[in-house]
Amino acid sequence: MPPLCLDRLYSGGLIANYLCSSACAHCVYRSSPQRERGYITPARAAANFRAVRRLGCRAMHVGGGEPFLEPDRLLDVLSAARDEHMHIDYVETNASWFYSEDQAVAVLDELRAVGCTTLLVSIDPFHNAAIPFRKVKGLLSACHRAGTSVFPWRMEFFDEINRLDDARPHSLEEYEAVYGPGYLASLERRYGMNLGGRALTTFAPAHPQRPLERILEEGSDGCTVLANGNHFHTDLYGDFVPTRCPGLAVAVEDLGQPLDPARYPAVTVLYERGPAGLCRAARACGFVPRQAYALPCELCDEARTFLAVNAPDRFPDLRPPGFYR
Repeated sequence: MPPLCLDRLYSGGLIANYLCSSACAHCVYRSSPQRERGYITPARAAANFRAVRRLGCRAMHVGGGEPFLEPDRLLDVLSAARDEHMHIDYVETNASWFYSEDQAVAVLDELRAVGCTTLLVSIDPFHNAAIPFRKVKGLLSACHRAGTSVFPWRMEFFDEINRLDDARPHSLEEYEAVYGPGYLASLERRYGMNLGGRALTTFAPAHPQRPLERILEEGSDGCTVLANGNHFHTDLYGDFVPTRCPGLAVAVEDLGQPLDPARYPAVTVLYERGPAGLCRAARACGFVPRQAYALPCELCDEARTFLAVNAPDRFPDLRPPGFYR
């Protein structure tokens, strides 16, 4: 198999920060209030935009973490996108920064001045576990006043959330109590979940456990999804984050050329030999897998976490460290 070469990119996002005002149970990036406090600089954002634009990507979104934790720095990122001729489809937000319509409209007006015309507003029980729904509804109203378009993700949950007290958060256990047994398990299907990061911890237990031997057999094929040029991300550290695989990192400067296996050992093993291959590499470093897993991705995440903590020098492409803490 030829080395992985990420040379055609179509659609993606910019991760402005990993710090977030919530620690949602479905977050594939494991963002939380405990994550590192860094925010992408305008220079780094511009370099990321240039790197992916030369490989075909003409539009991106901006997410986190929660990018609105530092609105002034978000404005700088959007200005960098404008200077680099990168169209911004939308900026993601959980609405935690909303305090009043006037305050939100003032922020939205500033964003529109630098090219942001659409917000993706999170509407789901996961975010409602930390953020009162009145903030979401207030932000939707502010967007209407400011002439900012809304991409609601996902609107099908609106009525279910709105039936509860909108002045306070509601845990997933409360939702299960109100809407009946099986509600939490149904969210994986209804949300269209990517089972990575914290979502694995939340939803893997709902899947049947299977013997390790079967998981290794199922996970022995190479992870060709790593070559997917759709819905990738680049982050504040200048790393390309492959589709569906946070915790793996390729420097944006290395995009467009075959990846050096010595520089990217984890990415290479996964691309060529899948989770089973990574498990073998981890075992050589002392990793002892469990006897049963629900999914090959669960084994992969556990093996990667072991290597990131115990052999970071041998697997430098397992980053950022905060993902594995």
